[in-house]
Amino acid sequence: MSPRRNDSSPAMHQLRNGLRIVSTPMHNARTMSIAFAVRAGSVYDPPRSAGLAHFLEHLVFKATDDYSRPELAEAMQRCGNRFDPTTGKETISIAGTVPTGKLDDALALVASVTQRPRFENDDVETERQVVLEELRDWEDDPSKRIEALADRTLWGTHPLGRDTGGTRSSVRAISRAQVRRFHRRYFHPRNAVLSLAGPMSHRDLLGVARKHFGDWRPEATAVMPKRHPITADAPAILQGRRSKVLRRSDTSQVWFSVSTTTPSYRHGYDAVLRAQLAQVLIGDGDGSRLWDGLRERMGLAYEVYATLDFYGESGVMSALCAVGRGRASAAVREMKRILDETADGFTREEFSRGKAALGAQIELSSDWNAANAARYAELALFEQQLVTPAQELAMLDKVRPPEFNRFVKANVRWDSAAVCAIGGGPALAAVRD
Repeated sequence: MSPRRNDSSPAMHQLRNGLRIVSTPMHNARTMSIAFAVRAGSVYDPPRSAGLAHFLEHLVFKATDDYSRPELAEAMQRCGNRFDPTTGKETISIAGTVPTGKLDDALALVASVTQRPRFENDDVETERQVVLEELRDWEDDPSKRIEALADRTLWGTHPLGRDTGGTRSSVRAISRAQVRRFHRRYFHPRNAVLSLAGPMSHRDLLGVARKHFGDWRPEATAVMPKRHPITADAPAILQGRRSKVLRRSDTSQVWFSVSTTTPSYRHGYDAVLRAQLAQVLIGDGDGSRLWDGLRERMGLAYEVYATLDFYGESGVMSALCAVGRGRASAAVREMKRILDETADGFTREEFSRGKAALGAQIELSSDWNAANAARYAELALFEQQLVTPAQELAMLDKVRPPEFNRFVKANVRWDSAAVCAIGGGPALAAVRD
C-alpha cells in the first residue's frame, strides 16, 4: 500500500467505464465503509409493476455467477454480515462496514451481486413470499403505513406517490424476466456511484475499486433514467389542501401526519442546510416545538417528530404523531397551531439552540466513516458538490436568524400541507377539516 496522506477530504474519480468512485481517507477509523448507489428506485417502476425495484433489491443477495446462495451467505458472514441493501424512491443502495483487511473480499461480493446476479427461478419465488410478508408487516403497522399514505396524498399520480414496496397484487405479478430487464436497464457503471471511506489512501481506495469494478460493462439495453420533474399536478398541495384518512378499528391510537415540500439539492446546498435546520427546530427531540408543545407541555403524545427527505427535484418535511383516540382531536389542532406559527419565525434563543444542535449532529457524524461514505454516495449520485462536514459547519455558522426566518416562511408552507390519519374516532373529522 502507498503511504498514508494527511487528507480526509473526499475525492471524486471516474473510471473509463463511467463509474464514479468517491474515496475518503479517514486515518483514525479502524474499519472500512462501502456505499454503492444506483439511480433505480421505485419512481422507475413500470406503472403496472409497482414494487419491481424493491423486489430486485431483495434478489441481488441471492445466487450470482460467482457465488451460489450458500457461498454468498458464507462470504457475507466472513466479512461480518453487515451489508444493508435499501430501496428508496429514487435509488437502490448497498451499505456495508467491514474490517479493513476484509475490504477486498467485501468489494468482490458487492461487485458480484450488483453486476452478475442470476435471478434464479427458485430464488424469485422464495423471495416473492418474503416480500409479501414484508408488505403485510407494513400494512399492519400504522407507523409505517402512515408514510405511504402521506406520499400518495402529497404527490398524487406523480411516481413519488407510489408505495416503494408496491402492492401484494403487483408483487405477485412481477416476473423473473421483468426483474432481469430492470437490472440490465439501470444497473450499469454510468448510472452508479461507489463510495469508500476508511483508513486507506486515495490511491489505494481507487485501486481496489478499479480491481472489482473496472471491467464492468453495460448491457446493450442500458439507459440513463429519465428525471421526473415536478409538474402542475404534483405535488397535490400545489392545487390546495389535500387530506386522506384510513379508518381502522383495530388500533387504540390515531397516527397522523402533516407533510409539505422543501427545497432540495437542485436548489443548492445552502437551501438543503436551512431545511435541515428547520427540521431540527420543528421536530427533532427535546427543545423542538413539536416535542415541547405536544409532549412536554400538554402530555398528548409519546411519539412526535419531524422527518426530512431529499429527492432530486424536491424535499419533503413531515410532522408525525401517535395519540390515543380520545385525545387525538386536541393533538391535531395543537400540531396545526404549532406548525402554522413557524411562519412567524423562531426566536433568537430557539435559533441559537437549534443551530448548536445541528452543528453537534454534523460533528458527531463526521467521525463515522459509514455516514461519510453514504453521504458522498448520495451527493455524487445527484451530481452535487461533495460538501464536507467542515464546509457544512462553516456554512451553518453564516446563517443568521432574520434570513433563516424568511427562508422558512417562503419555503416550508404548512398552510397548504397534505394531512393524513390512520385510526378511528373524531380525530378523523378534525383531519378532514
